[in-house]
Amino acid sequence: MQKQLLITFDYELYLGNRSGTINDCMIEPTNQLLEVMKVYGIKSVFFVDTTYLLRLKEQSQTTEACRIDFETIANQLRTLVREGHYVFPHIHPHWLNAEYLTESNQWKLNNTRNYMFKNITKEEQAFVFDGSMALLKDILLSEFPDYEINAFRAGGWSIQPFTNFIPFFEKHHIKYEFSVLGGFYQFTDAQFFDFSNAPIKAIYKFKDDVCIEDPNGPFIQYNISSININSGLSFLNKIWLKVQSNLLNDDTFHKGEGQPSKVVGTNFPLSPLGKDLSNTEWERVAVELLTIVKMWSYLEFFEHNKYMHFISHPKMITNHNLTVFDKFLNNVFEKYPIETDFRMMFPE
Repeated sequence: MQKQLLITFDYELYLGNRSGTINDCMIEPTNQLLEVMKVYGIKSVFFVDTTYLLRLKEQSQTTEACRIDFETIANQLRTLVREGHYVFPHIHPHWLNAEYLTESNQWKLNNTRNYMFKNITKEEQAFVFDGSMALLKDILLSEFPDYEINAFRAGGWSIQPFTNFIPFFEKHHIKYEFSVLGGFYQFTDAQFFDFSNAPIKAIYKFKDDVCIEDPNGPFIQYNISSININSGLSFLNKIWLKVQSNLLNDDTFHKGEGQPSKVVGTNFPLSPLGKDLSNTEWERVAVELLTIVKMWSYLEFFEHNKYMHFISHPKMITNHNLTVFDKFLNNVFEKYPIETDFRMMFPE
């Protein structure tokens, strides 16, 4: 039986006190990922933080370092498409409030008020979504005139309420959606989503609500996979991570600083079966979370499921993650026929 392996990445900087540089967080780790995936003929998906690109292009008008960064990123995005991968928009609205740090050529994003699309004004929503589409078209279509920019992932999984996005999906002919982490919820001052009642399906159609399947809906949702990590495995992994960081000097903490968040209100998930994203017994499937300790759990998941969807971040991937990711791919590609092109996973 053919398996479906969907490899997706959020191509972005850190979103807190210190963003990190494009070489550390985007360019170099992406080049390393491309080398690994090329061996297996994988067609992956890169969701580009286009709100960052909008600010970067704006800053490029007066700052040479930003102009160079913008051109470097644009060249890599064209390389991704040239090599058979997909590039689509990914929106973190709080880039609207980001502060550029001239001395380090980095950014500071401490204001989380606008982290979610629903929190910005209608005019700002139009600016970031329409601007994101126009910017990607400007970067890609001159070389790839037939390339379709028709898929999306919301920043921080914050695709709810979906009614805020529908006008833009319809305007720009967005058909494919990749934000749902099925069964999970999180209510913080930054991330606020509830997928606890999402369909227990890998891929499904929907219309007005990303968590309600509609066989006649115009949009297609690609559910993100998650695995159970029992307490014993979690303990062993913590030990390994300390060894990796302290003895092997293989970590990502020097690259940038993320945005801390805190729980807000007394919200409850729609389904009692929902899992809190902060619960360490469950985690999303991701290259940056894949270690030698966990690899057999990943292999077991793929053995028992037809579909597996990775959501990963190049900025967070270590050398060890890359090595284990390669081992994982080598194992599964030897055992199964595998489809990695998302367009081929859901016949209509």
